Amino acid sequence: MKHKSTIIKFLIILVLFELIINVLKLIIPAQIQYLEFSYIFTVVRAIFFILLLKELYKHKVKFGFALLTVLAFPILIQIIQVCLGNIFIHFCPQQTNDIGNQGLIGLLNEMQNNDCPFVTQFSFLFYIEYPVFCIKQFFSTNEFSYFWGLLFSPYVFYFFLFFKFSLFKVFEENNRNPYLSFIPVVNNITILKICKLPVSWIFILFIPFVRLFWFYKINKRLCEIHNTNQSNAIWMTLIPPIFYAKLVYK
Repeated sequence: MKHKSTIIKFLIILVLFELIINVLKLIIPAQIQYLEFSYIFTVVRAIFFILLLKELYKHKVKFGFALLTVLAFPILIQIIQVCLGNIFIHFCPQQTNDIGNQGLIGLLNEMQNNDCPFVTQFSFLFYIEYPVFCIKQFFSTNEFSYFWGLLFSPYVFYFFLFFKFSLFKVFEENNRNPYLSFIPVVNNITILKICKLPVSWIFILFIPFVRLFWFYKINKRLCEIHNTNQSNAIWMTLIPPIFYAKLVYK
């Protein structure tokens, strides 16, 4: 029951935060919102998300519940935005008719599909169309802003955080400096030390395709250390952003 009260508390915080954002949209010019403030808002939501994962970890929720939370989090944000947006649309004095908008500004304006900065319609396809659009545009135009757009697309971003949080806790539970989990190469070396496997394997982990077999052996050892079903090692190797969480959410 404690984790339910935690979810309700974070839900209230999210509603208040989105309410503040909508108030700011009445004041801040739309172009500034899309460029600078959109990333700031995303970072703040990410902090809320990590704190929520931390609370769920503290309450020892199961992996299925944690995964459901990750899947529901961006959808829940959009539902809140739509509900508040339909209220605030009556107070919207801003216009975004600049036909010269390029890059992410143009994409966001196009997906908004109206002259109001508030989200007024729910679109699940947004979670698929947005990253696909960014990938296509990045390779066709080589505009780096689309790479950031891909990185900050809802599910790519939140599953990346889910993976990093899980790895952080794996390091912490094995008495290693958890902040090493954020450093490329060093984190793999530390995992090899946790598993008591040869550190020289790090060179093999740089070889495409071949590395998958060694990662499987490493993940199998991690499952053994964390008393998790070793069949999970296959999924940890193929889809680590999702299944590494099984090591910490039992």
